[in-house]
Amino acid sequence: MHPQLPAVFQHVHHTSTYAAGHHPVWPYAPLPPGPAWTHATCRCGWADVAESHSDARVLARHHRRYAAEHPAYLPGAALRIGGRTHQADATGTHVSITGTRHGWALADGIGDNPLAAHAAGSAAATAASVAADRGARAGLLAATATLATVLDGDTVMVVATPLPAERRGGWDIAWVGSCRAYEFDPDTDTLTQLTVDHTFGQQLRDGLAERYRDRPQFLADLAAGQDHVVTSSVATADNGAIGHVTTTGPRRRLLLTSDGVHKPVPHASLTRAARTFSDPMACANRLTLAARYFRGADNAAAMVIDPVPAPIAPELVP
Repeated sequence: MHPQLPAVFQHVHHTSTYAAGHHPVWPYAPLPPGPAWTHATCRCGWADVAESHSDARVLARHHRRYAAEHPAYLPGAALRIGGRTHQADATGTHVSITGTRHGWALADGIGDNPLAAHAAGSAAATAASVAADRGARAGLLAATATLATVLDGDTVMVVATPLPAERRGGWDIAWVGSCRAYEFDPDTDTLTQLTVDHTFGQQLRDGLAERYRDRPQFLADLAAGQDHVVTSSVATADNGAIGHVTTTGPRRRLLLTSDGVHKPVPHASLTRAARTFSDPMACANRLTLAARYFRGADNAAAMVIDPVPAPIAPELVP
């Protein structure tokens, strides 16, 4: 897939257990005092918590045993705060213990304050969990219900989950606002944007394309000035406002980004990162680093999801 880094495929379901005082999926919720709370996590994104180290190891063994029989995905995520005071971007991952259900979400909180960060974290965690069971659209609507309890907090978001084989095995994507999903095809070296931004700037591009067909740069500059104004969000989403798209298999590398990444970083640079870095975590880190390189001042978030079999950078294999 990526000739610069030789393909290495070992231990997709590599688990770890370690003590901690907060939930592995929802870090804003401290665990109650008492037992020796222990996290059990896997490279594939599965995570759970148990009341003892021995119980956590039992969960990990159960996961390794049953998840190996099902399609797997290697996720990587990265966040950079940019020039903001608060990190209001967030990511969410949900994998069932048997490895049969998967969901991912990336959210970009609206504003630079703790409420925006809380809204993004709440929405991403909820959407990923529900999408794994009921699809991307249901996950996003569940996040809308969650934000009804978050006073004045709002976010935009993109949610993804794999379609089952009987539905031709593609991706199921739902979104609101300016978060995006891309799919990278290594055979054609093409990065395809799957989503369409819900922004006033995109409305101008669509509505005025014919009028300014002889002055495309003028329209591009006009629309770019309005790309920060979103026309849909998680808190206000309903079935009519949600963007939704599905792809047909085979599944390829999926990228989820906040506008802190894809606004400053040229499409060619996004494609180069998707092509070059075989490990999804390394690719996600490179995408957020590119945002800083191209002088992006916003929070930057990226998720990269690789369907297995996918190469793992040898330096990252334990």
